[in-house]
Amino acid sequence: MTISTFLDRMRQQKLQEIEKRQRVHPLAALRERQAEAPEVLDWREALSSRQRPALIAELKARSPAQQNVANPDWPGIVKEYEAGGAAAVSVLTDESYFGGSLDLLEQVSQRTMLPRLHKEFILGEYQLREGRLRGASAALILVYYFSEKELREIVNCCVEIGVTAVVECSLREELPRALAINPDVLLLNNRPIAALPAEPQRGYLQGTIETTLQWWREEAELRRWKQQAGKCLISASCIDSRADVEHLSSVPLDALLIGNAVMKAPNRVEFLRQLQS
Repeated sequence: MTISTFLDRMRQQKLQEIEKRQRVHPLAALRERQAEAPEVLDWREALSSRQRPALIAELKARSPAQQNVANPDWPGIVKEYEAGGAAAVSVLTDESYFGGSLDLLEQVSQRTMLPRLHKEFILGEYQLREGRLRGASAALILVYYFSEKELREIVNCCVEIGVTAVVECSLREELPRALAINPDVLLLNNRPIAALPAEPQRGYLQGTIETTLQWWREEAELRRWKQQAGKCLISASCIDSRADVEHLSSVPLDALLIGNAVMKAPNRVEFLRQLQS
């Protein structure tokens, strides 16, 4: 397998991780445990019931470019997110680059009634079921990894399992493939993660909220997609201040995903409240 990008590297790594875990917990066993999964919290309803754009606050100890917090008190941070008015929580479950885990997702699920996004480099049913069993309400689906046919199949798999598919584009050329399947939830990543080199440390923090603004302004199919009832549009990454939120106000966003900025904020409650003021 040729590795030319960070996402290629992560695909290879995740295939190895899945193969290892399947030896202990086969897919058939996960399917049999479906009834054990916690109650699903309605992802889209949680976002639509808040002031728009709603905030999705992320739990991320580190990124390839920086450490956000050492020895994080995850239960305490979740309480801060609740107090700050977050509508949902995004949980990184990759350990190697982001300091997360499936155990963290389960821990968070046991401590909050906010819906949880399973943020991972998801390749198929096995990871979706792992996340669902640990309380995920939604799963991040990176368009980079799938053809149009495969993308449709994994979104249908999400429906079958009972999680909301959050379909992410981080490059403009991915948009037509995403829109072709008419997803219910579309996330525009202002950070071009699909273009990062295999060793992403130097380039990871590149990105700008102008990405969301430009795509909205120039992509007629994106605007037509959003005109349909019930479609949820999210902008993620590089949103660091109230000024950024205001700058994005020309786009009918349903939610903003806030990651590094909220993790590093000296006062997370106040930071989230300021974004919504």
